[in-house]
Amino acid sequence: MTHEDRSPAPHVLWAALPQAVRERLDAHVLRRSRLMAARQVLDAGLHPRPGLSACLDLVHVREEILADRLVPPPARDADTLTARAEALGWPVAALESAWDGDSRGWILVLDAVGGAGERAALAQWQEVVWDGPRAIAAEVARRLGVPVRGPGEGGPDRP
Repeated sequence: MTHEDRSPAPHVLWAALPQAVRERLDAHVLRRSRLMAARQVLDAGLHPRPGLSACLDLVHVREEILADRLVPPPARDADTLTARAEALGWPVAALESAWDGDSRGWILVLDAVGGAGERAALAQWQEVVWDGPRAIAAEVARRLGVPVRGPGEGGPDRP
């Protein structure tokens, strides 16, 4: 049995946390800062120290409990992303999309890339259907008059 197998259930872990840690954890959850929330649990001084998986399970439970109070995700429509790219202070030479992963699954990340190597994150999506984000990226690229480069259209596990 590994340490992760012995990790406490979320409700047991929550009960073991001091009130100040609970408050900091929830503040990070409300801002959608999952890793910082998990860090609060890891740094709480619990013995035995819970594994990262158990901490993220607790964060997920807190996200469900606090769902109606979470800050809204940033806007990711073509108008907003075009304006964001135009406000970078340097000319955008291309848009690049790439797959990334986190504790919940795959993320499609969209970056603006400048001719001198500048790079800025424009948006990210964690979706089941990828057609919407890819269409938005294509529209932003069209408006900016730049190419959009990236992985295959089928999702992270298909070319």
